[in-house]
Amino acid sequence: MKGNTATMRHTTHRRSTLRTATISVVAGAALLAPAAAALASTPAPVRAAAVTAAPKPVKIDIGAGVTVPVKGGKPYYNGKALKPGQTIDKGIYLHLSSDGKKLYSKTQGGGTPYAIWDVKTGKSLGTQKHSPTAKVKPALTAKSSSTSVRAWQELRVSGKATGIKAGSKVGLQQKQRGTWKTLPASTTVNKSGTYAMRVKLGLKGANELRMKSGATLSPVFKVTVR
Repeated sequence: MKGNTATMRHTTHRRSTLRTATISVVAGAALLAPAAAALASTPAPVRAAAVTAAPKPVKIDIGAGVTVPVKGGKPYYNGKALKPGQTIDKGIYLHLSSDGKKLYSKTQGGGTPYAIWDVKTGKSLGTQKHSPTAKVKPALTAKSSSTSVRAWQELRVSGKATGIKAGSKVGLQQKQRGTWKTLPASTTVNKSGTYAMRVKLGLKGANELRMKSGATLSPVFKVTVR
């Protein structure tokens, strides 16, 4: 009987220990839960929004006490925005280029007639003597890379086209027996207003040549073919 009593006591103590451990674990979980919930409910730190500096207002000082403000990329005069290609010529001259990027101005008593301004930045781009709206008389220049070549030796002819649109055809002419003949050699005017082409000549002797674009002719230049 004593042995059974000891066994019962040991079993009871073991059950009590297990119950205590189980309660401790459950109690520990219950204590941890509020802490985890508190951590989960803590708001994440908010990053400060980046501050973008406002663009500086652009003002074009054309002189004579007149300032042309630029708003939204457009120059304003007397409270009205200038339209691309528009010209104002009432005491003060203003002209906005067709692409809206350049403003031309002229004030009474000024030195060089027309000042040029960058609309985007308001900075000066220099000056020019002729009016931006004046029609420029078409003109061609021409020069050869060599004044003396062998028959069918390649040479280069280049020049500048003024008042002639980019993409216009420019052809080579040769004087033959007193008559100008158009040769099968041509090119086009590029965006910078220049042109260049490679030419081969077979007519021996002093060749008189010129360039032609529409009705516009270049001065005559000579190339001797040996």
